[in-house]
Amino acid sequence: MKYLFAPNTLSESSEVYALKIILDTEEIPCSIRNEYLAIALGELSPQDCIPALWVLNDADYPRACEVMEAWRSSPAETNSQWVCPDCGETIEGQFSSCWKCGKQQKEA
Repeated sequence: MKYLFAPNTLSESSEVYALKIILDTEEIPCSIRNEYLAIALGELSPQDCIPALWVLNDADYPRACEVMEAWRSSPAETNSQWVCPDCGETIEGQFSSCWKCGKQQKEA
């Protein structure tokens, strides 16, 4: 078993779970350690409570590093705003339907 990744702060721990999902889809067995230690904050230091991702098979470690680097270097997807043709409301790009009238962007 080899250590792969841990975020810098507890507030960034969602990155561990996102990376685990990606490794699972690549069929690279991995495990999250310290997953439930946040309840021990105060008794343990915050740094000791941060979840860490470990690759279970040493032979999978190089591939896991490649997958992690590809994931970390990929640009964030951004969608541009769109205007609902039914009500004229401007909708932020991450939404697929109009908040005002419910029209789907695909229909727009």
